[in-house]
Amino acid sequence: MTKIVRETRSYRGLLQSEDGVIARVVESNTQTITFETTFGLSPHLIKRIQQQPEHIVFSERSRIARLGIQITCEPPAADKLSGDVLTLTQTATPLIPGYPGLNELREFFDVGLPVGRLVFCDPKALLSSEEVMAAIERSELKLPESTAVSSDGSIVITPHKVVFELKDKIDKDTFGRILMREDGRELLNRYQVSRPVNAVSIPPGKGVITTCSMYLNEHYVVLQSGFSLGRNLPATVLDPIKTRGIRIYLEIVNHSRHPIVNPLISAKVYGPRKYKTQERRKPVKKRSVPYSYEKMRRLINRMNDVEPSTCHFQNKPVAVFDKLDQSWEKASLISNGPDEPCRVSTAHCTAARRSFSPRSECAHAYATSKVAEMIGKDPAVLSLKYFPNIMEHRDIINLACDGKIHSIYFFEPSCEHGPFLSQQDHTRLQEYHTFGVDVYWVCALTRRIMVHTMRDGMGYFVVPERLADFHKSMLFAFYGSTLELTPQGVERMGRLMDALKGFWGKAIGIVTGGGSGVMEEANTQARKRGILSGANFLDITDQLMTTDVDFCQVFQSTCRHSRQKWFEVASFPIFNVGGLGSMEELGITLCNMKLSILERVPIILFSTEGDSRFWVHMERQIHEMVEKGRAPEWILDNIVLTHDPEVVIDVYRRRLHLF
Repeated sequence: MTKIVRETRSYRGLLQSEDGVIARVVESNTQTITFETTFGLSPHLIKRIQQQPEHIVFSERSRIARLGIQITCEPPAADKLSGDVLTLTQTATPLIPGYPGLNELREFFDVGLPVGRLVFCDPKALLSSEEVMAAIERSELKLPESTAVSSDGSIVITPHKVVFELKDKIDKDTFGRILMREDGRELLNRYQVSRPVNAVSIPPGKGVITTCSMYLNEHYVVLQSGFSLGRNLPATVLDPIKTRGIRIYLEIVNHSRHPIVNPLISAKVYGPRKYKTQERRKPVKKRSVPYSYEKMRRLINRMNDVEPSTCHFQNKPVAVFDKLDQSWEKASLISNGPDEPCRVSTAHCTAARRSFSPRSECAHAYATSKVAEMIGKDPAVLSLKYFPNIMEHRDIINLACDGKIHSIYFFEPSCEHGPFLSQQDHTRLQEYHTFGVDVYWVCALTRRIMVHTMRDGMGYFVVPERLADFHKSMLFAFYGSTLELTPQGVERMGRLMDALKGFWGKAIGIVTGGGSGVMEEANTQARKRGILSGANFLDITDQLMTTDVDFCQVFQSTCRHSRQKWFEVASFPIFNVGGLGSMEELGITLCNMKLSILERVPIILFSTEGDSRFWVHMERQIHEMVEKGRAPEWILDNIVLTHDPEVVIDVYRRRLHLF
C-alpha cells in the first residue's frame, strides 16, 4: 500500500492535522452522541503530540458550532497514536435553544463526518501585550473595536449586538447539505439570519450565536473557554487569512446559574514564527517550474517545425517530457490527426469539428490519445500548443487517473479566441486541480510562466514567485472607466492607495478588469507601492489590456457575467469614476450582498476626479428604491460616496467595528 504523505500546513502558517473524521459511534442517546475520531498527522505534529501535548487544541468545524452543537474532546496524548493517525473520543451535545437537536442531526453524526482539526498553539509564538499593540500599530492585524489587551497579552472581545437565528422550516435534507457539502458553510449563510439586540443576553444554561469583526494576516487567535462572562464552544482557532470579515462567528454558552448580559470572550494571539530548516512551513503544494519561459518558447518553435499533421485545419502537436526536468530538446513530439490525411473542405471541416458525438464526420484524433505509449515509469509533463479541448481533456484526465501525468504546459488558451478561455475551459482547469495535475501557462501576454492555483473556489494564473502573496493578500476590487484620469485624478488615486496600505498593512492587493484608464492607473499605482496587482481580462474590443500583472484570469466574451464572480476573491469593492460597465458591476455587487453571496461591507463610490456630482444620482436612486420598499434599508448604511481617501479609511474603521 502506498504510504500517505501527511502535509497539512498551509499558507496560513498553522501546524495542524487533517480534518478529523468520525471512525466509530460509541454511544447515542437523547442528549449526546459519543464517537471516536481519527486525525491524520504530519511528522511535525506527531512530534508535538509526543513532546508538547498540552499545546494541542481541538477546534470544531465552524458549521457544526454554528448549528449550536458543542463537541468536547479528550486530551490528545501519544498513547492514542497508531502510526500517523491519532484516535480520540469526542462527545457532541446540542446547547443553543432555537437550533436543531440530535433528533434532526443524529443521522449525520456517523462514520466519515469531518468534525474539526487539531492545532498546535506554539508557546514560543504567543504574543505579549507589547507585541500585540505593536502588531496593531503596524496594521498587521485588525481586532474588534472594543478589544481590551491584558497585561499578559491576552485580549478580551465584546461581540456585536446581534444574535443569529435559523430561518423556519429547515428540513433534515438541508441540514445534511450544510454538514456534508463542500460549500455547506456558504449555504448556512443563507439560512442563518441576524437580529439586532440592545444587549446580548444569555440565560443560565443557555447559549447564543453572535459575531465580531476581525482581520488577520499572519497572526492567529485562539478563543479561550471558561472565562467568567461567557464561554465559547471548545478552543476555536481563528486562522490567519481565513479570518477576515465582519461576521466572525462566536458561539457563547452560559454555564453559570446567573444571566450574562453582553458577554466577554477571552483570547490569545499567536504570531508568525520562523522554524528550523527541517521544520519550515511549506506552501500547500510546492510548485516547481523546471522550464523557463525562454526555454518553452524555443520548444514552441520546434513544435511549429514538426511535420504537418494529417488534419490540416488543426495542427496541434503535443510535446512529451517522459520525466520531470528532462531537457526540452529531448521532448518527444506527437502530431494529431487521423491515420490517413483528411482532405475535406474548410466549410465541411468547420461544421464537423463542432460535433463530438459518435455521429460526427470528424475523426477527432488528437495527439493526446497517443501519449500513454510514450510515458515511462515516472509521471510525464505534457506541453500543448493550445489549451486542451474536450477530447484532449478526456485523454489527460484518464492519464491523471492512472498517475501518468505530473503537469501540463500550454502556450495559447484558444486556437480561435487567442488569449481567452471559455467557460468550459475554466471548468476543466478546476478539474485538473481536483485530479492533482499542475497547469502552467507559457503566457505571451505577460511574457512569463504562470501557474494555475485556486483561491476561494476561483482559479487564477499567478507568477510563481508571488504565489504565496496571492494566497495571503487581502484584495480590493477596483472598478472604473477606460478613459484616462486627469493629473488630479491620478494624484487622488495614489493617495487612496497610500491610505489603504497604511490602514490595512502591506498584505493587500488589487484586482481590476485589466483595461486602460482607471484600471491601468490602479495597476500602475499598485506596482509603485509593491502592492499585489491582478486582472480579470475580457475578450472585448473597446479597451487595451494592461498586462504587467502578478496574477490574472482570461475570459471569452460569452462568459462576461461569469467573469464577475471572479471578483469575489476581493474583500472590498471600490468603484472609481466609471461608465455603463461600472454601473452593471455595482448592481451585481449590491444584488450579491442582498443574496448573502457577499458580506455586507462598505461599497465605496469614489469620485476619483473630485467631482462629488458624479455618483450623487446613483445614491439618490438607491434612496428612492429603499423608500419604495424595493431595496433593503441596510443598503443605505453600506453606500459611501466620497472623494477623500481619509473618509474611506474612517468608514472602514467605524462600519467594520475595528480597533
